[in-house]
Amino acid sequence: MIPRWLTSTMLIALAAPALSGCIAAAAVGTVAGVQTARQERTVGAALDDRAIKTTLDAKLRQTPGLRFGIATTVVEGRVLLAGRVNNPEERLEATRVAWTIQGVAKVDNDIEVTDSWGWLDRPQDFIMRQALVAKLVGDGSIKSVNYTTDVVHGVVYLMGVGQDQEEVDRVVAHANSLNNVRRVENYVVLKDDPMRDRFDMTSQNE
Repeated sequence: MIPRWLTSTMLIALAAPALSGCIAAAAVGTVAGVQTARQERTVGAALDDRAIKTTLDAKLRQTPGLRFGIATTVVEGRVLLAGRVNNPEERLEATRVAWTIQGVAKVDNDIEVTDSWGWLDRPQDFIMRQALVAKLVGDGSIKSVNYTTDVVHGVVYLMGVGQDQEEVDRVVAHANSLNNVRRVENYVVLKDDPMRDRFDMTSQNE
């Protein structure tokens, strides 16, 4: 018999890629089909999101002032930018770079302007994100595969597609219950949100 604690650890490890803002499974054929079969996103949308994120991360690394400290998440063409920069011009430049990428339907810029980079926050951010993954996977009333999460300097970012408002509220509550959380930024849309139809039309026209 496999110990219960080992089973829980394995489940969290398997779910982490889908919940961390980096959909690694979408890049590997058959696994992508299994992963996205349970998501509200189609396999094609997941692959498009991965391509957008890869291109965006590469462009940011080539842009002075944006090479480090910027986290990106992409869900159905909706881009979320988080992190810290030194001045407002760099923050605006990050938005401009995101909009240059084909397939982007919306850009949410939550980058903070500050002279404090907070490198020591990173270990705590990782611990918080893993704790949130465990909470979402362990909550049977939440379809956790539809959510991506990130934690940057103690700020929790939620993206994905919620089944209904009650489910989204539960996800937000779990995020707020984390130790050392500064605030929770919720960018989740409901599965019947017209914004999702707009993304589908954008993809079809490309």
